[in-house]
Amino acid sequence: MDSLYSIFTNIVPASDNQEQFSVESVHPSLPHKIGRTFEGYPILFIECIDDTPTTDIRLKLFAVSFNQMCNLSDSKGITSKRYNVILLKSDDADIQRYFFELVTLILHRLPTKPTVNGLKIEISKVISLFTVSTTLSKEVVKGLWTELFIIANSRIPEYLIQSWHVSPEDKFDFNDGIDKIEVKSTSGTIRKHSFAIEQLNPNPDSKLLIASVVVIASGLGKNVFDLIDDISARVIEEDLILKVKQIVYETIGPHIEEVSRIKFDINMALNTVAFYDYRSVPSINMTDIPNNVHDVHFISVLSDSIPYDLTCADCSLFEAL
Repeated sequence: MDSLYSIFTNIVPASDNQEQFSVESVHPSLPHKIGRTFEGYPILFIECIDDTPTTDIRLKLFAVSFNQMCNLSDSKGITSKRYNVILLKSDDADIQRYFFELVTLILHRLPTKPTVNGLKIEISKVISLFTVSTTLSKEVVKGLWTELFIIANSRIPEYLIQSWHVSPEDKFDFNDGIDKIEVKSTSGTIRKHSFAIEQLNPNPDSKLLIASVVVIASGLGKNVFDLIDDISARVIEEDLILKVKQIVYETIGPHIEEVSRIKFDINMALNTVAFYDYRSVPSINMTDIPNNVHDVHFISVLSDSIPYDLTCADCSLFEAL
């Protein structure tokens, strides 16, 4: 799918009375349209398979009107049809780009003509990403950056994306259903990382590698979005790129500007990335934990641990690194 933002920027508003909109198709295979208000706001017209009555959404940044009769003008003429209308009330370019990235994810998840209720559920998810008020720590951004770095610099990024966690609460960062990789970063000169005890005690039939990377801030480095671009340049399958973007956007929420300003030294990461068999990492055996003791965390120093030789990889997940 072509960039919705690129399509949007080439649209010239028809008038200032909002009775008629100049639009373009979001994609030749989809019935939905994209337009631009006189104020420069993005407006989407989504065609659904039904017209189930539902409550409109009115927020500071968003307005969503369901089952509205609209007059749309394109190269084929003027069309009057019922659409579900999504308006982003912002002319900020970064917010608009972020909005269109999220809309692209929605359109790939939905059928060609969704139900009104199905559309409302997905739109509500987008709105929640813009309205969540929780802060985002730099440590979370650093952890996300390091995982993206591992994907971007792997031999087979497609396999790692398929194995990448779908939730921050997952025990391991990469898990193909058999073997695992846990990614850790440090900004110090000593490789020391915090572990939950479960992260160094996988099930007996699984192989587990610990990826260790020294990640330091640099104003001339790369940010999360730069790494997404690096991955996109190597991966052809659009569904995999969409998965990467979905995980990133769900992690950062509305903090796009803040995240774009956080950059890390890519050369330092390339020069220091190393992998360790979990058995070489100082740990605590699960059998040594007393009954009714839970949520055990500890810090391990890897100074005496011997890095794993990836040329000896004997499973699909490790071979992808």
